Amino acid sequence: MPERPRLQASTRTVRGRAVKRLRRSGVIPANLVTPNQPSTAVQVEERALATLVRHGADGRLLDLECDGATEPVLFDDYELDVITDRLLHATFRRVDLTKPVTVEVGIELQGTAPAAAVMGVTVIQSLTSLEVEALPNEIPSTLVADVSGLEAPGDEVVVSDLRAPDGTYAPVGDAADTVISVHVLRAQAEDVEEEEIDLDEVEIEPGEEGEAAEAPPEEAPPA
Repeated sequence: MPERPRLQASTRTVRGRAVKRLRRSGVIPANLVTPNQPSTAVQVEERALATLVRHGADGRLLDLECDGATEPVLFDDYELDVITDRLLHATFRRVDLTKPVTVEVGIELQGTAPAAAVMGVTVIQSLTSLEVEALPNEIPSTLVADVSGLEAPGDEVVVSDLRAPDGTYAPVGDAADTVISVHVLRAQAEDVEEEEIDLDEVEIEPGEEGEAAEAPPEEAPPA
């Protein structure tokens, strides 16, 4: 397993609207959550936290150094400003290293899907991340989907096909769920359906096929 990242933190006394001043000074408010106990208010440097986010550390274990003590915590979540894309808040969770946790792990595509170069078909990714259960020290950094075998409509990669370059996990959902698959484009599919119609099985009403049906002979008028 790769070495755990480290993050410096300190106890936070600022609350409420006053946290805006923290953010302006480059400090991000955060909370350290302990199951079944009140959370602890802490703060971290924005630059250090942003570096962890860029390297995909969210959802993984890290060593949090706070007020002289260091402990392993799960980087549970972070919040971004929808306009500026700046960090607003972070949440860390205390964990028992002997008990599994449930986290979301991103899915990385590997290889090139031959179907992507075929006219009339498309490759659709249904899942970009997967909820998994793992021991805190065994959380995978990513899950890999090999797409090199996707050649024709109907080909797919499912959850059970994923592999982890590090760590050990179990998927929380159905192992048969589709991750990425090949489909015929809708317009193309409609053309194929039209071409496959068997005219011998279509009931033709009189007057519908080719020329108009021959009209019955007129009766002679009465004398």
